[in-house]
Amino acid sequence: MRCRTLTGISIVLLLAMPVLAGSSFAAARSLPPDLNYVGSETCLDCHEDEGAFYANGPHAVEHNLVVPGTAIGVCEACHGPGSGHVDAEGEGQILGADQLAALDEDRYLALCTQCHAGQATHWAGAPHDGAPIACNDCHADQAHFGGQALPASRYRNPSEFCLQCHADQTSDFRLPFRHRVLENQIACGDCHDPHAGFDAKAINGLNETCLGCHQEMSGPFVFEHDGVSGEDCTACHKPHGSNHDKLLLTEGNSLCLQCHFDAEFNSDDSWTVGTVAHGGFALGNEGRCFDCHTEIHGSNVDPTFQDQ
Repeated sequence: MRCRTLTGISIVLLLAMPVLAGSSFAAARSLPPDLNYVGSETCLDCHEDEGAFYANGPHAVEHNLVVPGTAIGVCEACHGPGSGHVDAEGEGQILGADQLAALDEDRYLALCTQCHAGQATHWAGAPHDGAPIACNDCHADQAHFGGQALPASRYRNPSEFCLQCHADQTSDFRLPFRHRVLENQIACGDCHDPHAGFDAKAINGLNETCLGCHQEMSGPFVFEHDGVSGEDCTACHKPHGSNHDKLLLTEGNSLCLQCHFDAEFNSDDSWTVGTVAHGGFALGNEGRCFDCHTEIHGSNVDPTFQDQ
């Protein structure tokens, strides 16, 4: 790596870009107040390898990106003002890779969201909020101080990137009835926003996410099943994969009878559910609830969800 002497232009930058208290992540790190920002081009005078890492990506110095509301460029947005580091020929005060790698998840979030504010908007309560991961663990190809996961660019199927950590879901996607994620016919991102929970992503939470594809179940219906209007889809369905048809949680009538159960319900009273005897041709003959109640999500013609 080659290091060149500061030019006259760099000296001007030292004087023209004082540290603005509270203007960036680095300003909140209690760095000495006499440090100044020198500009990313000055950083590249020595750190050519790091410049090459970013050269073809969104953080490339050539894009002239700055922290919103400041003149702080991409290098110093993370590493802090560079004047002390430059004046001491690489030995002075700077937030180096080791210091950044030691940050906890909350400080990483503060580091990245000084620019990526939109991703922070719904982060609280999202699936990854509070998890022992930081932004760079997933976005390792965008941060030269690395992360735990292989970057998404390494996978032909983008969902395999998520499955590096979510191993339980990998097993679900191999069950007989499943959303075909491993086959790349649907992606994790079609249902999940990694920066936001369902409530933040959709108008009506998880159900709206499911109904974005399964529109025939959305209604409105004249007669709506209470289990559909009052519960989320996962009350009956296992969304990633199941051993049962239609991704149901259990087989046969056991799912329906978790809710539609009377205290006196047994074979001696003709399998009465509500006020209707279901013996004989129905439950007493190994019939299934949805053999008759075919419009199980809702009906426009029958309050018992039969098709006629």
